[in-house]
Amino acid sequence: MKTKKTIHYILSILTILAVVVLIVLNTPNPEFRFHVYIEYGRFIFNGFLWTLLISLIIFILSFILGFGMFFADRSHVPYVRYLTEHFTMIMFGSPMLVIVIVFYFFIGTAMNVNSKLVLGIASLTLYFAPFMMKLYISAYESIDRNQVIVCDLFGFSKWQMYRYVILPQMFRIMLPPLSGNLATIIKSTSLLYLIGFPEMYYSLTTVQSKTFAYTEGYIMMMVLYLIITVPLIKLTGYLEKRIKI
Repeated sequence: MKTKKTIHYILSILTILAVVVLIVLNTPNPEFRFHVYIEYGRFIFNGFLWTLLISLIIFILSFILGFGMFFADRSHVPYVRYLTEHFTMIMFGSPMLVIVIVFYFFIGTAMNVNSKLVLGIASLTLYFAPFMMKLYISAYESIDRNQVIVCDLFGFSKWQMYRYVILPQMFRIMLPPLSGNLATIIKSTSLLYLIGFPEMYYSLTTVQSKTFAYTEGYIMMMVLYLIITVPLIKLTGYLEKRIKI
């Protein structure tokens, strides 16, 4: 059975490769000039590293901020709940591109902050924080409410209940979608090219403008993003099976 699955898995990959080859062969002037990118290798690699670094920072910060928003959404103070609700609606209802532009050209100017790194990270962190909050809420709602009653019976404080019972289960449930969120964040960092931040998309488009090898650049771009995101997608599938969600 396992051998049969392996054969089908390999055949599916070969099918995709065959389609790619057919497209290339039927493309006018298929003489690719990938060699012109060699001299810009360090520049492209630096963009690759910047993409990884800022993606990780955005992921961690949005995870923490989403955690705070989760408790704000459950606050007994109506003002705090409404503030969280309105902020979430603004982020959900606005294109990510607009958020990045507004942060860099308006909020950054108003706050006298000129750092592309700081403003880029801040804009995407605030954009993804509500999505993280929704993961917390979904994980919390999937936990059996009887556990809360049991905690009350044993005299657990609210802090103890969350620390030892609720949060460990929530984080376990959240693991698969979190890895998916990280993959989304990595792809979204490409929007930071709009503010001139030297991440991978910016690096490759800069080289394209110098070499005029546009097709080759986009192919490289797709491959490099896949190198990062495919392992995360596979990790998501593995965690879903392992945790059995």
